[in-house]
Amino acid sequence: MQNFNDINENYSSGLINDLLKNIKPEEQEQTDYKMKLAARIYAALKSKGWKSVDLAEALHLKSPSIVSKWLSGTHNFTVDTLVEIQRVLEIRLLDEKLTIVDPILNVNLTVSAKPSSLNGDIREHLQRVIDETYGSQVTTITARYS
Repeated sequence: MQNFNDINENYSSGLINDLLKNIKPEEQEQTDYKMKLAARIYAALKSKGWKSVDLAEALHLKSPSIVSKWLSGTHNFTVDTLVEIQRVLEIRLLDEKLTIVDPILNVNLTVSAKPSSLNGDIREHLQRVIDETYGSQVTTITARYS
């Protein structure tokens, strides 16, 4: 049997290429994250000198086989599981610095006012209504007066 390291890096397979073409970017992103989580857990195990069985014991799992599944990179973790793993291994798997992005609201108005000297009065009134209604969510106000 051929050793994995002996295989040519430029190996190509029509079947594999066809399968890869059918993977949606969203699915690939999910797989990438699962694999990265598995790699980080594995690295933490190794740095502690632990094996799968040690992690299973630390987490009070009934069977160490679940840890093997986690390390395969195909497991769909729950947040609870990730929190427990990072606590036991003393690593960070989750980004706890969640940021809330305020939505941006752009308001475009066209107001007809005659005489044109009323334009300033109308703009002040509209600005006050927008501020009271939307607060700091409005970042851009464009008003055209004709």
